[in-house]
Parts: sequence; structure tokens; C-alpha cells
Amino acid sequence: MASPQIDRIISQLWLPVEGQAPQKVYALVDTARSESIYPKIIGAKVKRVCLHRGKMAEELAWVAPYLVELQREDPFTQWLLDSSWGKSRCVFVRSSATLNELKRHFRTFMTVYDEEGKSFFFRFYDPRVLRVYLPTCNAAEIKTVFGPVESFVVEEEDPSVLLHFSRAGEELQKEKVSLV
Repeated sequence: MASPQIDRIISQLWLPVEGQAPQKVYALVDTARSESIYPKIIGAKVKRVCLHRGKMAEELAWVAPYLVELQREDPFTQWLLDSSWGKSRCVFVRSSATLNELKRHFRTFMTVYDEEGKSFFFRFYDPRVLRVYLPTCNAAEIKTVFGPVESFVVEEEDPSVLLHFSRAGEELQKEKVSLV
């Protein structure tokens, strides 16, 4: 049986938006945050894809970021929320895009470069990073980061608060939702 907090998170993730087609719900999961996540993803009957490519995807599979399509009533969804909320392990995504469309979109953000051209991994799939990064973006960056994404849902530092990031035109919208 789900806790009241998990029930509220599920309700927020699958909340219908008036005038829009139903959105699919995905999780950007950071398997490096817990040894239990990778085996659970691989063992679950869920659509998933590693965001790393080629040899790196093979060599780092157990600590890589994954994009996972969630189903509201699936036991994996319940497990993921129970074991990850408040532990900075995933970012939730609402979108009408397919898994492969989102994979292509998110892979463009895996590597970023500094002023000298040095490359770095960008951990946008970490809620601690995304909730700080999004409010710093200008209109063009918001458009690029969101792409086919309708909204991002993350835990706040206080896990009893859910943050819902969406956009209205070129503006970032941030809504705090109490889970208590």
C-alpha cells in the first residue's frame, strides 16, 4: 500500500491538464545514486534506455543515467517513488513524446563545455542540479532544455514539497506543491 505522500506524487505526475492530450510520464534515473536501482530497472518490465552511447553505455551501465517510461499502476513506479523520493535519484518528465524522441533530446545535454572548450558531464538528471539550473536559464535556453518536455517534476530540498517546472511561452513557470 502506498504512503499518502507517494499517492500525492502519483496524482501530480498523472494530473490531467485541461485542453491537452494525456501526457506520458518518464523518469530520468541516476543509477549511480544507489546500487539497488540498476538491477531493478533491468529486471522490471518497463521501456528504458541508457542515456550514454556505445562503449560508454556498456562500461558504465550500472552507474549511468536511464530514461524510463512509467505506468501509473506499475509496481516499478511504486518502488521507484518509495525508494527514491527525497534521495536525489530521479527527475520526472511529462511529455507526449516517445521514449526515443526524449532519448535523442536528452542526449544532447549529456556533455557541456566551458570557455576553454573542456568537456564535462552535465548531471541534469539529478534533481539537485535541475532545480537550481532551470531558474537561471534565459528564454532561448528554456526553449532548448524543454524541447518536447511539457514539464519536469522534482523533489525540493525538503522532500515534503514537489517542484513542478513548466513553461508558458518563453517563461519558466515554477510551482511548489505541498505533499503533506
